[in-house]
Amino acid sequence: MTLKHIALAASILTPLVFLAPGVSGDDKHDHHHEHHGHEHRQHGAHVHGIAMLNLALEGDDVHIELDSPAANIVGFEHAPSSDADHAALDKAVVTLRKGNQLFRFNEEASCRMEKSMVESELLDAGNHAHGEEHADHHGHEQHGHKEHEHDQHGHETHKGEQAHSDIVAVYHFECDQPGKLTQLAVELFEAFPATEQLKVQYVIESRQGAQNLTPKSHVVKF
Repeated sequence: MTLKHIALAASILTPLVFLAPGVSGDDKHDHHHEHHGHEHRQHGAHVHGIAMLNLALEGDDVHIELDSPAANIVGFEHAPSSDADHAALDKAVVTLRKGNQLFRFNEEASCRMEKSMVESELLDAGNHAHGEEHADHHGHEQHGHKEHEHDQHGHETHKGEQAHSDIVAVYHFECDQPGKLTQLAVELFEAFPATEQLKVQYVIESRQGAQNLTPKSHVVKF
């Protein structure tokens, strides 16, 4: 099965129109980017320290999309210009691709990561190869080196404006026992300490909900 964005599963996530606790309608605005002709949906306001996560279970497949300001992940949002910038970005991409370490489902569901992908205009600007990550059925991650070419979409910052760049990571998990899926521990806070809050929306079978995670409370109960 090919890796797909939660945004492309609109038929599942569209009904999820409520907001996570503590989020007002005024705090949300949309950013629209195009990637290979597909329009990607950006989830909520661009606020440093806060990231968004959407999760949907379809049959045996769990799709996860993480959308975070780049500042949470690499500490900056400008196009990488120094060796330190490039090193930070490379390290972040490697960490983000390791979905089995960032997302831990309850053991009874027997879920394993199949694919992951990381996207950002920072990667475009830095000419990074950031293809899909595949994992074999023994849980060993295999790095794909397929390089994607991206068009430039006018992400230039005008003089006097502050740059805002996001990093989006998409994951595909398969579960042997999806009916036993009850919780997800998110280890994002340990990997990226600048992330202070994660706003989660999920659709599990006929159930849907939203939850705010923090470093001290980082487990989603379905």
